[in-house]
Amino acid sequence: MKHGGYPWNKGRPVFNIKDFSVNLNPLGTPKFVEELIEEAIRLKIYKYYPPQDFKDLKYTIAEIYKVNDELIGVFNGASEAINLLGNYFTVPQPNYSEYKFKDVYYAKKSEDEFIFYLKPGKILTSNPNNPSGALITLSEIENFLQNKDNELVLDESFIDISLGESSLKLIEDYKNLTIINSFTKSLAIPGLRIGFTIGYRSIELERLAVPWRLNSIIYYVISNLDPKKVRNFFMLSQNKIKEIYDKVKSITTSFKIYKTYAPYFLVKFKIPTRIINDELIKRGYYIRDCSNFLGLDETYGRIALREDVDNLIYTINEIVEEKTH
Repeated sequence: MKHGGYPWNKGRPVFNIKDFSVNLNPLGTPKFVEELIEEAIRLKIYKYYPPQDFKDLKYTIAEIYKVNDELIGVFNGASEAINLLGNYFTVPQPNYSEYKFKDVYYAKKSEDEFIFYLKPGKILTSNPNNPSGALITLSEIENFLQNKDNELVLDESFIDISLGESSLKLIEDYKNLTIINSFTKSLAIPGLRIGFTIGYRSIELERLAVPWRLNSIIYYVISNLDPKKVRNFFMLSQNKIKEIYDKVKSITTSFKIYKTYAPYFLVKFKIPTRIINDELIKRGYYIRDCSNFLGLDETYGRIALREDVDNLIYTINEIVEEKTH
């Protein structure tokens, strides 16, 4: 399994595994979203076709992010937008495994962090980076965009619940910037597929997409969100991420933890991650094996910043101690 969480069994999720391989908001799904989902089901919204112009939904997204709604494209998750981009990009590695690319280059690595930088050309990358949690600064991004021969697609799927700054303030000034985002992680709704792009290229990408790409439930939920409530929830989420990360940094570990700005962190063990995971599953935990990321080997793993991450770290410490002595 590459990503997408712990495997289902006989058509149902496995409920007795604490899954740290998926990086959802540690605050969970906000009550105001759950209420809209319940309302949509009560009103049997699933009996209606969703609108095809996405007008109301785009307007809500534009209000949340304070951008022009004409710059927004709507898709069935960020993955659909990613798959429509084409394969002419260069992707710095390690990076999200579903990106198509023509070429790659590798991030620099210091003792405790990965350092991503932008080479001239057409670049596609996650920011903060998945899986390392590293962040490319706003100033470096703007310097890159000032050369009109460069093109940058930034996947900011984690930015709303991260410790870094979005590049949204640059979007209207630079036609060579496209931002991809989704509510999957930030609102903790991976089962309700919705992603969106912000930028001048959104219209072109939407022309390539299939018409019936959003279901009526997610259309209803997002269209009826209160933008102010969403922005406040994101702020609370960022505070919670910082609180959990500060707790992680205070724990002594028997493995390396890399610096992160994201709602997850990269780790390196002395033994293969699959061995750690085999033992973790017996104890009710699961983490992301990062051996399939370019530039990483079988000893790397990724762990979500959940509220109970300290218990997981103590458990991993015990496993490492058992397996290396």
